[in-house]
Amino acid sequence: MTRLGFPFQGHHERREAEWVGALVLLGVAAALLSPGPTFSRPTFDPFAAVAPEGTWGAALMGIAVVRMVGLWVNGSKRHSPLLRFVTAAVGAAMWGWITVLLWHDGYPGVNTGCGAYGVLCLVDGYCAFRAIWDQGRNDQRAANIRRATA
Repeated sequence: MTRLGFPFQGHHERREAEWVGALVLLGVAAALLSPGPTFSRPTFDPFAAVAPEGTWGAALMGIAVVRMVGLWVNGSKRHSPLLRFVTAAVGAAMWGWITVLLWHDGYPGVNTGCGAYGVLCLVDGYCAFRAIWDQGRNDQRAANIRRATA
C-alpha cells in the first residue's frame, strides 16, 4: 500500500498538533475573508490598526497553506525538521501576535481568544522545539552511521 501523505497517516502520525495549528489558522483566515465586516467589531480595532481585514485574511491564508504544504512534503516526500521548525515558529509568532492584539481589545478582563490562541502559540512553540530535537536525533543517527561505515 502506498502512502499518499494524507494528514494523520503514515509519517504524519506524530504531526497532529502541527496540522491542527495550520487548520485553525486556515479557519481564521476563511472567517476573515468571508463576506461581512468582521473588523467592525470593537474587539478587532487593534487588528484594523495594523492592516485591513482582507490583508489579514490573505496573509493568514498564505501562512496556513504554506504550512500545510510543508507538512505534507515533510511527511510524504522529504523529512526536513528545518521546514517543520520554520513553519511552527512562524505559527507560534502569529498566534502570539494575535493573542497580544486580542489582549488589547479595550475591554476589561481577558478576552477568551487570548486563552485559545495563547495555547496555540505554546503548542506551536513546542512543535518548533520538537523539530529542533528531531534534527538533533537525525544528526546523531547520521554520525553513528558514518562511524559504523568508516
